[in-house]
Amino acid sequence: MKKDVIIISALAGGGHKSAMYSLGESLQRFAPELKVGYFESRVEDIEQAHRIVYSKFQRLYDSFYNLMECDALRGTYFCSTRLMIDKLRAELTDLIAEPIAPVVVSTHFMQTYALLQLKVQHDTDVKIVAYVPDFDESLIHIPTYNGLLPDAVIAQSPSYLAKLRRKYAYLPQQTIQAGYVPRKPFSEARALSTQAARVALGKQNLLSLLRLSPDRFTVVATGGAYWVEHLYSAFKQLAEQNAFDWEHGQALIVCGNNQRAFEKFSRLAAHTGRHIFALPFLNAEQMALVFRSADATVLSGIAPATLYELLETDAGPIFIHRINPGPEKFNLQMVQAHALADYRPQRAELLSTLEFLSRNPKAAFAAKTKFCQQAHRERAAAQARAKAVAEFLEQLLVARYAS
Repeated sequence: MKKDVIIISALAGGGHKSAMYSLGESLQRFAPELKVGYFESRVEDIEQAHRIVYSKFQRLYDSFYNLMECDALRGTYFCSTRLMIDKLRAELTDLIAEPIAPVVVSTHFMQTYALLQLKVQHDTDVKIVAYVPDFDESLIHIPTYNGLLPDAVIAQSPSYLAKLRRKYAYLPQQTIQAGYVPRKPFSEARALSTQAARVALGKQNLLSLLRLSPDRFTVVATGGAYWVEHLYSAFKQLAEQNAFDWEHGQALIVCGNNQRAFEKFSRLAAHTGRHIFALPFLNAEQMALVFRSADATVLSGIAPATLYELLETDAGPIFIHRINPGPEKFNLQMVQAHALADYRPQRAELLSTLEFLSRNPKAAFAAKTKFCQQAHRERAAAQARAKAVAEFLEQLLVARYAS
């Protein structure tokens, strides 16, 4: 079936799939007449490469990001990853060869590069839109092929868009700041109190939640299935000591498809007898209840997908314990500038904060109240941007048909 817009996600972690559905949610809400389609990549190479470099070559990856400001080196990089891009191009060919939609939005730069190749190969006038889901400012996200740039850019960072206009002479109508609209379950969960969310979560038929209490001070740990395991040492220390008020507190650990993390946190709970609940893969409704249950949240990585879901459910205060190399330093700068999260890279400082909040209800309530005020402001701003993005894509379609 023909569509007006196709949005493509990559298997790359960092919320690319969530970004795809967020953009689709924006279009359904603010441009409901548009026919929107989704395409989820099945190429696993990008995610596998990310896991390796994020875990073992963090400094190298940050250096790579800095080097990508050089046009020649950026071109060399795309040549060196030809085999990966060939796989992406193969799965995207049918979208471009016989265009399913006049506008295609790509959430990952390798897919954008593959789409530009296909656009040249098939001599089509399909509009290719690069969507940068992070607050990233690296030029890697805007590839060129045979002098061809993406037709338009949606990006979280306004300073990045200004940078692109200077460097590539993009017109104002070709760039726009992204707005993030979480899926409906996250909005609906905010109608519940934190206690009611915990009650609803306890009814989700998850064996690990049999002892979940609606009245305990609740810490949620998340940040990506693979990366949440990096929080194990901190929670192990928290569990083995008595500074945290375990008599009146509990922790929910979102492990996703990471079976090893699920087993480690489950063993920690069994060994210490603490109220620590390791959670397997959850659907959106369950995840929304987990986030709404939080009195405080600890992150093992920071991406807009998770951030805006946490903001939607008032799941703060948020404490970021670690970040991945590359784009996450830009995400961290944004949340710090808008007072949406606190960075706690030192374990002792993180644990001291959680221990204090667990034993001081008035301080915990004040921290939650302050976070909710900031979250409300950012939600409103993000929704306004999302509406503008929907109108932007409508105008892009009008221009495409006019030409």
